[in-house]
Amino acid sequence: MVILMGLFENSNNMRELVRAVSKELKVDRNEAELVIAALMDRPRFELYMKSTLEEDEKTILWSRVMQLKNGMPIEYITKRVQFQDSTLRILPGVFIPRVETEYFVEMIQKIVPQRPERILEIGTGCGAISIALAHLYPEAKILATDISGRAIENACHNVRELRLESRVSLLQGNLYESIRGEFDLIVSNPPYVPHARMGQLPRSVREFEPLTAIDGGERGVQFIEKLIAQGMDHLREKGLMAVEIDEESVKLLRKFLTSQNMASFFFRKDSYNKYRFLFIGASHEES
Repeated sequence: MVILMGLFENSNNMRELVRAVSKELKVDRNEAELVIAALMDRPRFELYMKSTLEEDEKTILWSRVMQLKNGMPIEYITKRVQFQDSTLRILPGVFIPRVETEYFVEMIQKIVPQRPERILEIGTGCGAISIALAHLYPEAKILATDISGRAIENACHNVRELRLESRVSLLQGNLYESIRGEFDLIVSNPPYVPHARMGQLPRSVREFEPLTAIDGGERGVQFIEKLIAQGMDHLREKGLMAVEIDEESVKLLRKFLTSQNMASFFFRKDSYNKYRFLFIGASHEES
C-alpha cells in the first residue's frame, strides 16, 4: 500500500492513477475507471479529458479509495444512491436501498388494483420507496415513517430536493405510532434477516449499515408479524399491504397468516427467482 500510495502521490497522469487504484482494489481497469468516476462525481468518459489532477483532488480521491478498500459502501462515500429514476442523497447510518426493492416497486405497480389515494410506508430509510411511489401515483398522498431520526432527516432532504413536500409527509415513530386513519396501500421493506445469519452478511453491511434495519430477530419475522397484525386496522377494505421478506420466512409467514384467518395473500419472486415479496389483501393478483 505504501508503494502504491507513493506512485499515486507522484503521478498526475490519470492512466497511472487508474492503474494504482486497480492494483489497490484488485479490480480490472474498467472497474477502476467506474470507481474513480463515481468517487470524483464525474462521467467516466471525462476521466481522461483532464490530463492532471491537483494535489487536493488526489488526496481526496485516495482517501475515498482507502475508505472503499476498508469496506465502506461506495454510496456512503459519495453520499448518493440511484433508485429508479431518482438520484437520492444517502447518509452514513441510513439503510441503502437495493435493486431488489426497485423491482418491488415495479411489482406493486402491476398488482395494485387501482390508483391508491393514501399510501403509508413503514421504515422509509432515505425515502426511496415513497419517492418512487409518488412518481408512479401523482395523485396519491403518502405518509412515510421511520424509527430513526437520521433516516427521517435523510428522507426529508430527498423529498425537498424533489419538490414532493406537498404530497409526501414524514413522521418519526415505531410501526404505527401516531398513525391515524386507513390507507389504500401499506408498504414496507422491514428488517427480515434472521439473527443467526447476521454474521454471514458482507462486511460492508455488518460494519457500516444500521443493523436495526436488517436484523429480523431470532426467526426473522418478529417485526413483520407485528407489522401485519397491527396494520390490518389501518388498511382499507380493498387495500393492499406489500412487504419485502426473506425467502426462508415463507413457511413461517404462511403459518402466521393462516392463524390470523387471512385468506387473501400471496408471495412473489424477485428477478433472481427467490421469494422476496408478500402481498396481503389485494382484490386480485397480476396476470
